[in-house]
Amino acid sequence: MFDIYVRVSKLGERSEEEATEVYEAKCRAWAERAGIAIDEVEEDTDVSGGTPVAERRLERLIRRVEAGESEGILTPYLDRFGRDIIEGALAYRRIRLAGGRLVCCEDGIDSDRPGDEMVFQLRTVIAEDYLRRVKANFQSGVDRAVQKGVYLAAKPPFGYKRKDEVAPDYDEDGAPVKNGSLVVDERERALLVELYARRAAGANVGELTRFLQAEGVAITKSGVRSILQNRCYLGEMRVQNGRKGQPTVLKDHHTPLLTEHQWEAAQVKHAFYPRTGASQEAALRGLVYCASCKRRCKISLYGPADKRKPTYTCTYEKCSAHAGMRASKLDGYVDELLWQAAANHEPHVEAVILGDSRYTDALLAVDQARRDFEEFRDSIELQRELGISGFAQGLKIRKHALELARGELAKIRRPAGSSTSKQRMTLEEYLRLYERERYPQYIDKVWLKPAGRVGSRVPPVEERVQVVFVGSDTPYTPKPTAADAETLKTLRAAHGS
Repeated sequence: MFDIYVRVSKLGERSEEEATEVYEAKCRAWAERAGIAIDEVEEDTDVSGGTPVAERRLERLIRRVEAGESEGILTPYLDRFGRDIIEGALAYRRIRLAGGRLVCCEDGIDSDRPGDEMVFQLRTVIAEDYLRRVKANFQSGVDRAVQKGVYLAAKPPFGYKRKDEVAPDYDEDGAPVKNGSLVVDERERALLVELYARRAAGANVGELTRFLQAEGVAITKSGVRSILQNRCYLGEMRVQNGRKGQPTVLKDHHTPLLTEHQWEAAQVKHAFYPRTGASQEAALRGLVYCASCKRRCKISLYGPADKRKPTYTCTYEKCSAHAGMRASKLDGYVDELLWQAAANHEPHVEAVILGDSRYTDALLAVDQARRDFEEFRDSIELQRELGISGFAQGLKIRKHALELARGELAKIRRPAGSSTSKQRMTLEEYLRLYERERYPQYIDKVWLKPAGRVGSRVPPVEERVQVVFVGSDTPYTPKPTAADAETLKTLRAAHGS
């Protein structure tokens, strides 16, 4: 029993079946003439001939030969088997050492024929040289397009248009001249800036998708995520250079739509908020944690069908004692505690009220870490001086520093009122956003202890709840005095509470 292997570099407009069925038919015709039975067929589509054997389905067929499950491999042409002399020779040798047989039925190559290995290697050299020339020609075309200012993508990113679509030129025969350089679409640019500002202010992908759809943009959540991750809005373009996974980054290639600070601020991963109607009534969503298992509590509905109330509940299956409390009860207690902390001049709360530079400082730290990473990565001199292992280690250290800086930025909420997204909101939308953002500005975590066994005395709220403010490592312990009580009364009156 033999197996068939077929590889196609590019499908193009062909289906996978159309691209491979001709090659498979040639192998089956040869097998029928030779009286050989066929067992399995493996196909690699959109895979280069220079791809290592271990990364292709060919590897599995070779292992079948080595395990004695197959007598050999049939492939239509040698260049379908591969276009790399080293990889090809090693694969050929593995098949021969295992007692198997490799046949390229349309090229006349048969490993059972004496002297065939030399013919195989010579033909592989020719195939590899052809691949090298094809890649060189493709890269030359890419380089020429880059010099002309062409943006190398199937379609322009959101916020841009192709120049030949907006301001087309025509040749002497009146035919339109192709021009793939980017020009700014002012309407989409305003939406893009708004999108990034909302993301930095805490909006999730679903909210951003609905925002764009309301503006008449046909887009999905996946499309929004692509927009948020695309550095083309900084004027950058990534160009293939022949090194897999290491494209060349061209800066200032086209007009940027965002600054580095705007882009970095939108890369923060925000906390997950449960998608239930109950979550809209819970002010501390994403901030409450179970003191037993240290996992975030979810918001669920509890009570009779006609009187269900949102409740913070630990749903972790391995938790030894699931904490839970009605949202209105916990929200009310924490709100009162926050006012007491303000009246007592608690330093972390007061820092937020008076305003500080933590967010700006963290954003600058991310920017500096990113610059250090990119300068090290792009330095040819350092690569030569440190060698491969030293350079890789240095790159790893700087990438880790960048991830740490972004992690610190993620812990700090954007200051209230700093987002331009509020300018276009209705009053109701603004109030909802304010309520959602108010607590996370001050509070890092709310630890909730379980109530105890069923039938036992339920501890009061103050014994079950611990609040940790942003920037603090320890829970806050309120110590109101008569003077502070008066200050608290004045503060609440000033804010209409």
